[in-house]
Amino acid sequence: MNRDGTPGNLADALGMLERGLDFLNGPGRDADPAALGEVLRALAGIGAKHAAARMMMLARFDAHDCHDADGFATTPTWLGWHARMAPGKARAELKEARQLAARPVMAAAMAAGWLSPSWAAKIREWAAVLPEEEASAAAEQILLDAARADGVTLIDLRNIAALLIETWRMEHGEPDTDDGDFRDRHLQLDLTLGGAGRLVGDLTPECGAAVRAVLEALGKRRG
Repeated sequence: MNRDGTPGNLADALGMLERGLDFLNGPGRDADPAALGEVLRALAGIGAKHAAARMMMLARFDAHDCHDADGFATTPTWLGWHARMAPGKARAELKEARQLAARPVMAAAMAAGWLSPSWAAKIREWAAVLPEEEASAAAEQILLDAARADGVTLIDLRNIAALLIETWRMEHGEPDTDDGDFRDRHLQLDLTLGGAGRLVGDLTPECGAAVRAVLEALGKRRG
């Protein structure tokens, strides 16, 4: 361990983590009820960091075929034996680890503690609706940026995702299957030479609600 109390190696880090959890599962359970809200908020951030670290380690383990050293053919079978994980859960964990490894920005957000694993999964799910890789990546980044703003809820993010998806469909002539005729729908942004903009559109009720939610989120006082 370093002089400033930080771990000097992986063994130190894992030992400190385990001792901290032992305290929370032991004497820490008797914390003042008035402090429990703050404890839960802190644990939520710690949980995101823990998930990011676990996924990063798992992705590296799989990429280097580390399971071979213990005589296992695949990473899920290794997890089933050594982590006592059900087969379906092991496969899901590996899939999530691979997805996160391919998204360094999202992984960094989880490692920083402000993006929860469940929100990360929803952002990936909504962005994946867009069939083009570039459009999907751009939507994912927009949703990540929005998720960091104060006061944003998962409903806000869902509405933003709906707006992005519907805008893409209108631009590419692919109407939503819930409404077969989108020929009278449009969204147009005109910019002047000075950079000022004028937004004009004719949207479905769902997309209109999404636009309103986005504007309300952007219009909130930020200090």
